[in-house]
Amino acid sequence: MAVGYSVQGPTALIDNTYTWSDTISWNKGKHNFKGGFSYTPYQNNTAYDFYVNGEFAFYGTGGGSFSQNDKADFLLGLPDEYQQFGRAPSNIRTYNIAGFFQDEWKVRRNLTLTLGIRYEYSSPKRDTQGRSFSLGLGQQSTVFTGAPKGLLFPGDANAPTGSNFPDKNDWAPRFGFAWDPKGDGKMSIRGGFGVFYDILKGEDNLQFNGQAPFFGYADLFFDPLSGNPTKQSNYLTDPFGATGQPNSFPSRPPPRNLDFNAAGDLPFGGGGVYFVDPHLRTPYVYQYNLSVQREILHDTTLEVSYIGSDSHKLTGLVDANPFILGTKARLFNAQPGVPSSSFSYLDLFANVGSANYNSMAVGISKRYSDTRFLGNLAYQLSYTYGHSIDNESGFRSSTSRVPAYNWNRFRASSDFDLTHYAAISGTWELPFAKAWEQGPKVLTRGWTLYPIITYRSGVPLDVTAGLSRSRTAVGPSGVGDSSSVRANLINQMTFFEPSTSQTVGGRKGNYYFDPSAFERASLNSLQSSGAAATNAALRTYGTLGRNAFRGPDRANFDIAVTKNLYVYKESARVEIRADCFNCFNHAEFNNPSVSITSSLFGQISTTAEPRIVQVAARFIF
Repeated sequence: MAVGYSVQGPTALIDNTYTWSDTISWNKGKHNFKGGFSYTPYQNNTAYDFYVNGEFAFYGTGGGSFSQNDKADFLLGLPDEYQQFGRAPSNIRTYNIAGFFQDEWKVRRNLTLTLGIRYEYSSPKRDTQGRSFSLGLGQQSTVFTGAPKGLLFPGDANAPTGSNFPDKNDWAPRFGFAWDPKGDGKMSIRGGFGVFYDILKGEDNLQFNGQAPFFGYADLFFDPLSGNPTKQSNYLTDPFGATGQPNSFPSRPPPRNLDFNAAGDLPFGGGGVYFVDPHLRTPYVYQYNLSVQREILHDTTLEVSYIGSDSHKLTGLVDANPFILGTKARLFNAQPGVPSSSFSYLDLFANVGSANYNSMAVGISKRYSDTRFLGNLAYQLSYTYGHSIDNESGFRSSTSRVPAYNWNRFRASSDFDLTHYAAISGTWELPFAKAWEQGPKVLTRGWTLYPIITYRSGVPLDVTAGLSRSRTAVGPSGVGDSSSVRANLINQMTFFEPSTSQTVGGRKGNYYFDPSAFERASLNSLQSSGAAATNAALRTYGTLGRNAFRGPDRANFDIAVTKNLYVYKESARVEIRADCFNCFNHAEFNNPSVSITSSLFGQISTTAEPRIVQVAARFIF
């Protein structure tokens, strides 16, 4: 539960994007040459008003320090955390430049090769006022001499002028071929390989906005009360006084000799402060495919494809200031001459992610044409068997963070992975006019069906231990990332049919899995005791892996029926259309609750949309 402004705004956002591009083609004999370039400058002018009046958070059973009921803590005036930021304007500038050259070479009548190369460069995002910072272990800033060692700003040696240093190595070769083995137009073998670069997230520079020392900032955590408090709590009325932190609001431009400690800007970091790795590289992916297509009947083809990709240097979050294993001291706080509380945890955008995807896709398709006895008909049957694996699924995903000392600790099925996906779709013009040639055309002509049948397997489910969201403790991992700890799996998983109510552990509900298979009490004990800091044998991220099991499958049938009424020959008509979604009103269960601290843990309490029917008409001329 939270009270106050939120991360959702309000905000004033003004973006300007300009694009200059051109492409030229030249046919010469068996070659089709093509080349081009593009230049895209971008301006972001934003005034963020996130948390400007502050927000109090009440954790309750999610790791609260008081009654374990967030609403009761609110009534008692006992928050767990307080965040506040200043109103932060940004003036971010960047540009992208790209050029390419390609040769489509018809080697033989039945063989074509495509060869190409592309170059891209995206300049690091830069705030025109120099409001950014980076990390440099052991280095002292000369721009802000009162900053703790390890915190650097534009103008410092070894510090970028924007979010990161430029990456000018983004070359992207491409290769493809198309081959008709017999030259009869009934079969084709196609394949290709290419390197593709991403553009770094627009959030990189935005994360610096509103941060100290350029603006006031607070992320305060409140201590548990004593067993018998003798005075009224001032956590709500005076959060700064209650935690002994200076009030840095209203924000003022920082002088170069700013004393970070006296200004209340220490410990630096914590919630809402994101750094960017100054040596950040552009993420890239290798994509490759091979397909065989064959005509098996008139107007009907069968295609079997292998589709794969291998992604490198994906961006995600990692704590750049973890607890040093075996101690209760963080890395940056262990620097000589740095007070032990100068830095909090430091979330860093870095190239910590990697992923790969492999799949087999099979499809049968029939082109729209007259089919004996059935009338005009087209259909597509497709099935994909694939698997996406990564160690984190991207910023803002539920698993965007990797452990500081083992980035691949949670390498598993991606959050969005679907193992099986099948679909059947078609267009069928009903042959009433042929079957009843003497019948009135206004009734027999213009009837068409559009059926769609889909099936997919369930998406991965992830059960964390639900420990305190405060990262000030070393936690069971000994690193200070308790939110990444998964639950312990203590029994074999038992799954239920969610359409039938079950009674499990004295609770009745539509269970999908047995919640008693999981345990968190021992992990919570480690979280509070801090014993994992000095005892390596106790360090754990839980025995359950990331995305270890899957939610319910889904199958669905949709259909549309249209009737065309011709008003004037073929040039004007009225189309009446009826759409039926989830036509059989089949219960499509959403994922169960995977919050181990919830009373609904393991239960499915919602479904996708029931049957929906809509009717529309339009005049076409």
